[in-house]
This record gives sequence, C-alpha cells and structure tokens, in this order.
Amino acid sequence: MLISGLVPSAVAGGPSPEVARKCMRYSYIAYPYQRPGSVRMSGDRQTYFRDCMDKEGNIPVPEKPASSAQHQS
Repeated sequence: MLISGLVPSAVAGGPSPEVARKCMRYSYIAYPYQRPGSVRMSGDRQTYFRDCMDKEGNIPVPEKPASSAQHQS
C-alpha cells in the first residue's frame, strides 16, 4: 500500500525514562533546590539536565556543592 511506504519502519527513540530520572537527580545534586525569591534564579539546572539528556546520561556523578552560596551570582 502507499501508506505503508510513508511510515518509517524503525523510529528513533529518545533517552529512556531511567536516563531522564538519572539526569534529573544529578541536576538537583549539582544545583540544589533553593526557595524561590530567596536567591536569583537561573537556568543552570535546566541547562545541566538538557546537557545530560543530550549525552544520554553518560556524565560523571556531580559533587555536592560546598554551600548554597556557590551557585549564586
């Protein structure tokens, strides 16, 4: 059939849910939660998460920050 020729036989999938959970956990280790309004917010955690997802979770375990002041600008 004509329709069957238009549908790709193999669909490239994204990262697995396990990779997403790992990246989310690592992003909160690298950039811990801080109460909104207490510090200036940045997109560092989201950028870290996206980078981890792009690398399919193949990144080293981040170290915990020494203090919350480390990530403030």
